Amino acid sequence: MDNLDIAVWLFPLLGVFDVASTFYIWGKGYSPEQYEVGLFASYFMRMGLIYLYVPIYLLILFLFSYILWRMKRSLDPYSKTDRFIFGLLVFVVCFGYAKLLTVIVSNVLLPRYIEGAVSRQLVELSVFIVCVFQMVWFIRDALTSFYRAEETGEETKT
Repeated sequence: MDNLDIAVWLFPLLGVFDVASTFYIWGKGYSPEQYEVGLFASYFMRMGLIYLYVPIYLLILFLFSYILWRMKRSLDPYSKTDRFIFGLLVFVVCFGYAKLLTVIVSNVLLPRYIEGAVSRQLVELSVFIVCVFQMVWFIRDALTSFYRAEETGEETKT
């Protein structure tokens, strides 16, 4: 299991933190129907089915992680198509990680946004950019070993 596998399996954990931060803003007295940005979450909150939403959301994230993990394990570093798919997989992992962490930070800072003390767009953009760079740094070994396999002729551990 390399760092990219770990990054893929972070999605369900980040989902738990996302749900916890949503309940945090709900507990602070802010209406999740008004401030929750996710379409899926907003729908369930308007219907009053937030407790049904939580297991569905976490199951979707778990299945998403499992699909990405299986896809990564089946890629061949010698195939040009698989190398392109690997690049897309890395993009999806970086984007998903950054988006989930941005939502968590936004939920925690929601009272500051409403007060006008902090610019929501600036914070979200900053967190997103930092998260993408952090994830690329975290998975750099998996990236270099996958793309270097053709040059060195060695098999990678996927």
